[in-house]
Amino acid sequence: MAPQLASFGTGAPYINGGDVENKGMEFAFTWNDKIREFQYGANLNFTYNKNKVTRLANTEGIIHGDTDVLFQGSTESYRAQVGNPIGFFYGYQSAGIFQTQQEADEYKGAKLPGAREGDVIWVDRNKDGEITPEDRGMIGNPHPDWLAGLNLNASYKGFDLSVTMNGVFGNQIMRSYRSWSDSPKDNYTADIFDRWHGEGTSNRFPRLTTNVHTNRQYVSDLYVEDGDYFRMQNITLGYDFKKLFPRMILQQARIYVTAQNLFTVTNYTGMDPEVGYGHGKSWVSGIDCGFYPSPRTYILGVNLKF
Repeated sequence: MAPQLASFGTGAPYINGGDVENKGMEFAFTWNDKIREFQYGANLNFTYNKNKVTRLANTEGIIHGDTDVLFQGSTESYRAQVGNPIGFFYGYQSAGIFQTQQEADEYKGAKLPGAREGDVIWVDRNKDGEITPEDRGMIGNPHPDWLAGLNLNASYKGFDLSVTMNGVFGNQIMRSYRSWSDSPKDNYTADIFDRWHGEGTSNRFPRLTTNVHTNRQYVSDLYVEDGDYFRMQNITLGYDFKKLFPRMILQQARIYVTAQNLFTVTNYTGMDPEVGYGHGKSWVSGIDCGFYPSPRTYILGVNLKF
């Protein structure tokens, strides 16, 4: 937090406590054409952006994130820090899983007391020979590099069709659907079946344990996933019966069917890659602790104009 005078007491005023820089480019293309009674058009836009904190009004140059966010007992999983994207994911970096006990015993990297097969190999970022809190750093960025949108439309006689799609690329999502750091009584998602349970079975997800263990107690890149997605946001097909019965008293008698959120193309294993979780802070995003996903909706409607 920014330092404030003690004379402020409680309810101290807000200040401009830092600067955030966004640099990028935005492109938009539009095409409309007509071939006799067939009309069609397309609108494409995409944006490239890089986000960086350039100043914070405290000596540390850091605004620390809250604890107990990913699960109860977890350390901070995000922070704002000068020189990094705002709200970046913060934790330990992994380098695979020990596949055999011999590999764990003969490991030449940082000291990992009591390590055994199936445990995570943690990266010694500061090269001091031990795994300590000083080895934590940036493990993901919730801000996409690219945002894209595409709208297609066409009409022929009484028929009309519109399609809207959008995509997000280059960001990560931090996901945890559990309440506790490690317990055999926890509920797990189906990806627990991909855990290590013998040599060669997994090089990402560690073995299960019956007690609290650094394998899952550490906030790490094991909780971070690719957040890219491409979504069919809306598709609408309609027909105006005015074209078929031009003498009707109505100016328009259109019936239409709409599908919203029809499908999403993504490698994200959570319920919905469009994550907006901010943990009560406007500068925090991309943390998925089990929010309700966007529904798929079908609509049948009628437009009447007199």
